[in-house]
Amino acid sequence: MAQRQTYQAYVNVTNRRSDGFVEFDFSFGDADLYIEMILPEAAFEEFCTHNDAARISPEQAARWEAERQKWREGGL
Repeated sequence: MAQRQTYQAYVNVTNRRSDGFVEFDFSFGDADLYIEMILPEAAFEEFCTHNDAARISPEQAARWEAERQKWREGGL
């Protein structure tokens, strides 16, 4: 039987809105592949706990965004 591979989930908070919603990127296994999500604060916390999601640092988020920007501009 093949061994099950586990993947790390990540969240990158992009905005905390004044109406109580959290905008964030969610990735699973590959930080370059992500979906943009929005949830109320309590649901966001529950989502992170349920998915055992690591919250990336602002420095890591800046590095990822710089790489994404290069990709958008065709600079790879």
